Amino acid sequence: MTPIQVVGIGLAGAASLPAELLTLIDQAVVLAGGDRHLAYFAEHPAERWSLTNLPQRLQVQLVQPEPGLVVVLTSGDPLFFGLGRQLLQALPATALTFHPHVSSMQLAFSRVKLPWQAATWVSAHGRSLMPLELPLKKGETPIAVLTDGVNTPAAIARFILSLDLPTFYQFWIFE
Repeated sequence: MTPIQVVGIGLAGAASLPAELLTLIDQAVVLAGGDRHLAYFAEHPAERWSLTNLPQRLQVQLVQPEPGLVVVLTSGDPLFFGLGRQLLQALPATALTFHPHVSSMQLAFSRVKLPWQAATWVSAHGRSLMPLELPLKKGETPIAVLTDGVNTPAAIARFILSLDLPTFYQFWIFE
């Protein structure tokens, strides 16, 4: 078993996880994740790590003589605009195992009953809105945008209106 298990959690929280992943989490000596994800396992006796400097902390953990099992809790698919990319940049892939759950975008597209294999994906989560400009100007559809507290749906709408596009878009907002 690899020393770092990255577990994606679904919309229903810990209840969305299969028994084998709950058993894996039970074995962890370190649980890492955001406050919401750690709260699903409030009674777990493992050491708790926030996401702050997580890749560096994991690098240190890996060189310990007996690092123990670390479980990193994330939302949905950690390799879809998620923490998985950062972990793979900082750690050897052989030290990581990913257990994805349904991503927020998969769930959103299923709710509006639209195929999503041809969608253009843009993450404005912690990033600029500028990568959204080209697909909008090209009239691509559908376009899926991951947002954050700065790049809110209202901020994205203002950005789109500022482009004075000849194309009109239909929007769905999920949170």
